Amino acid sequence: MWPFTRNAVVPIGAGKRSSSSTGSPARGGVETGNEGRLPLVAGSDPDEQAVGEVPFQLGPQHLVGGELHVGDGTIIKEAVVAMDGGKFTIVGGAEARGRLLDESTAIDLRGKVITPGLFASDTQLGLVEIDLEAVTRDDGKDTEHPVRAAHDAATALNAESGLIPIQVVEGVTTAAVVPTGGLISGQIAIIDLVHGDHRGIAAQPRAAVAAHLGHAHAGSRAASLAKLREVLGDARSFPARRQAYDRAQSRELSAHPLDLEALQPLFRRQAVLTVTAHRVSDILAALDLARDFDLRLAIVGGADAWKVADELARARVPVIVDPTLNLPGGFDSMGARLDNAALLQRAGVPVVLSAPGGTHNLRSLTQGAGIAVANGLPWEAALTAITLGPARAYGVDKTHGSVAVGKVANLVVWSGDPFEFSSAPVQVYVRGALVRGTTRQTLLRDRYRDLEQFKRENK
Repeated sequence: MWPFTRNAVVPIGAGKRSSSSTGSPARGGVETGNEGRLPLVAGSDPDEQAVGEVPFQLGPQHLVGGELHVGDGTIIKEAVVAMDGGKFTIVGGAEARGRLLDESTAIDLRGKVITPGLFASDTQLGLVEIDLEAVTRDDGKDTEHPVRAAHDAATALNAESGLIPIQVVEGVTTAAVVPTGGLISGQIAIIDLVHGDHRGIAAQPRAAVAAHLGHAHAGSRAASLAKLREVLGDARSFPARRQAYDRAQSRELSAHPLDLEALQPLFRRQAVLTVTAHRVSDILAALDLARDFDLRLAIVGGADAWKVADELARARVPVIVDPTLNLPGGFDSMGARLDNAALLQRAGVPVVLSAPGGTHNLRSLTQGAGIAVANGLPWEAALTAITLGPARAYGVDKTHGSVAVGKVANLVVWSGDPFEFSSAPVQVYVRGALVRGTTRQTLLRDRYRDLEQFKRENK
């Protein structure tokens, strides 16, 4: 159980390190009685927990003594963090202890590292369960038309996806859920990983619109760019032409009226246009589109982005890169290299790191960040690239991405350096609630750990 009590400041990690049944050290820090797993909420019974049950709200949370990495490069020693009502209410150093209403309920985190909850970019979490089973996929719209801007990922989210608990126990608390397919795939939703919360899992629906260049349309790079420019032009003028269209006094439009309506927040700069592009020519074309239509832009992929880092930096356009991409997956990514993120950051480009391995392995975010650090990206820049960086890229940094008063209380307590493979979360909070450590994987592991006992119980 969590080393937590209502009546005293209790240190996390007072126990000895646990080991697996093979005798090798488990990932993480303290002995919990369930090796290699996130501990359970105090007072909870492992036998009574549902997989990924909605986090158990303990009321106001007070954390003291850890080393807090805020997410924007700021480090606070002997930190004090208070959470209530799903938001951060106090964030500061040792001097902030006096602002705690009752310090006796605080959790002592001395020796631990505290970070914002991790933010996974460009995922299909909640839309895909099994890649090769079509009935478990809701990530794309089955149509030949390349423009699907009205396709809204938030309306298809499965808040009971078995993939959610597996990611959250490893520190992922927020994700951008992106539809797939076509030239314009649809609306991107930002979710907090609250398993089972069907009404509230989407923190910001329609935060961005996903588009693609390259051979996304008609098998031609030029055709893709021309079509995207045509659609954006029609969408920008559509409000003034709507009545004429309804009276059949307008030329044929490049997309359905619902799709053109769905693009309107882009022109009010209320949503971000994300463009998947790897080749330099496509990246530069996306920059031109953003300038011509006055759009907020983020580049996804960007294998060759380091070649035009100066232009990206001048435009302050964030680039979402895979830090493990070191070999070309095609002619669009011939310039792939492991120090892409470091080169972009050095030039002043806002860098965001995506998770190696895709939606089923969002928990590999810290591993990918560690690889980026090993290839020249500064440590704090890597942390920003998986917390505040993606929040900024998707336009939700006022509520997410860093540990600051008034923001959503997504937070992770680590046994050590989160980019070290030997470290693991010892506590995860989503919207201020302490998350249970039960997943489908831990239940299966525990069920079959002792085969003799399993045989006796199932005679």
